[in-house]
Amino acid sequence: MSNNCNCNKIQPAVITPVLALGSVASPYFVQVQVAQRLCYPTCVDDSPVFNPRFSVKSVSQVAPTQYVATLHVEGIISYVQCHGGCGCTKQQPLSQDFTVPISQAGTAPVVTLTQGASVNAVASVGCQKCGRNFVSETPLTITVA
Repeated sequence: MSNNCNCNKIQPAVITPVLALGSVASPYFVQVQVAQRLCYPTCVDDSPVFNPRFSVKSVSQVAPTQYVATLHVEGIISYVQCHGGCGCTKQQPLSQDFTVPISQAGTAPVVTLTQGASVNAVASVGCQKCGRNFVSETPLTITVA
């Protein structure tokens, strides 16, 4: 049985794309980190399940040779609440856009992406066994043509 998170004040996730060292031409290798505060604490040793789906939403020109690709990430973070709770799995949806800058002369770029396997974890302070700070990292290969 699942239980949706009904937090009224869920903060947006912090999404940070980082270009890999040595990735200087298309296809680019980018590591995308998604950091999200969970509604309820969960065990640090029991990583939440999150299988995000990334997609290209749009490409916009912002200057003569500068573009911004708007990417979208969507998925459900499933986890078990610490200290018993109701004994059921909590589910917290994540659906959010983020941008990646592109520099290209000439015609507007066509952007495609391929994603790798995500790695999920819960961060805690000190020796605490429970935490609410969820982090997921997913490698993306972004092709600009």
